[in-house]
Amino acid sequence: MVAKSKGQLAKLALLLLAVLLVVAAILLCVFLIPRHHRKPPLPPGSPPGNASNPDDSIVAFDFSPYLIMYKSGRVHRLDGLARCSAGVDEATGVTSKDVVIDSGTGLAARMYLPPAAKGKGKKGPDTSRLPVLVFYHGGAFVIESAFTPLYHAYLNAVSAKVRAVAVSVEYRLAPEHRLPTAYNDSWQALNWVARNAASGPEPWLRDRGNLSRLFVAGDSAGGNIAHNMAMRAGTEGGLDGGAAITGLLLLDPYFWGKEPVAGETTDAATRREYEATWSFICGGRYGIDDPLVNPLSLPAAEMRRLESKRVAVTSSGLDDFRPRALAYAAALNGSGWGGEIEQYETPGERHVYFLDRPKDPNSVKELAFVTGFLSRE
Repeated sequence: MVAKSKGQLAKLALLLLAVLLVVAAILLCVFLIPRHHRKPPLPPGSPPGNASNPDDSIVAFDFSPYLIMYKSGRVHRLDGLARCSAGVDEATGVTSKDVVIDSGTGLAARMYLPPAAKGKGKKGPDTSRLPVLVFYHGGAFVIESAFTPLYHAYLNAVSAKVRAVAVSVEYRLAPEHRLPTAYNDSWQALNWVARNAASGPEPWLRDRGNLSRLFVAGDSAGGNIAHNMAMRAGTEGGLDGGAAITGLLLLDPYFWGKEPVAGETTDAATRREYEATWSFICGGRYGIDDPLVNPLSLPAAEMRRLESKRVAVTSSGLDDFRPRALAYAAALNGSGWGGEIEQYETPGERHVYFLDRPKDPNSVKELAFVTGFLSRE
């Protein structure tokens, strides 16, 4: 019995020794073999340039967070590059398609058509005429597109709620195409819409569009464009075919000027930066007080020529452009312009917040104001 116990103890000792050896080996691996840690992500660098051209790596203008332009002329966009396809939106039932307006320049648009009204299915297709919305996207004139997911989602939502035929314009961007290219493209697209809604051949406009309810809208730089289209329509005798703009909707519009208006930043560096970026966008053609960017420089008699029966201006409480948007609304109202002006402000929000966070309560309320303005007769 004693011999048997001694044998069991010996086996147990050998097992314990084996376990200790395994643990020792593991500890050696832990402490003696170098460990590999995941490195933190690095900020995106510029794409490789032309090694044979030294100017291809020298920054000529840093317009972060939008783009960087190099001395060679190479442009590296930092945002607004994603693209999505047209089609049927599952959430809203809106159908979209892409059209070419000018094959020579590449001017194009994405069009949106809402589904048939409820109750029309058993009686045949909905043939009623719908409001027409021409929309210009933002992006400081240098990034974004009518084809980016950001604007595709927004136009689907607006088209569905308003029940409007929407045309989101793909104008050419700076710095490859400095201003006034974006304005000229936008004017050409607006007149294309007016012609097609009157007599075709684009069927969504010809058969479904109601030219007596033509709206022009845009956010940020697109709001700037929308304002300038309404001014051009007023000074050039209207649009092709005699069409008139029913409503103008400016969402956090991009306006600036040399001297600060009430509530606008007085920080010299910030004001120099906005002036420099505007000069970059237009290639120095227009000063910071040109009416294209500073409508407050327009005499009252000129501002009265803005073509639209109604104007709505939205602003965001933390937006640098807020004070001038408010001043624009006040100046238009005080100019003797005979239309109706509405204002909508969201306190505590930043520039065009509603695009980035469409499901937030503030964004839902803003969309309700927008669709209410566009839906009113």
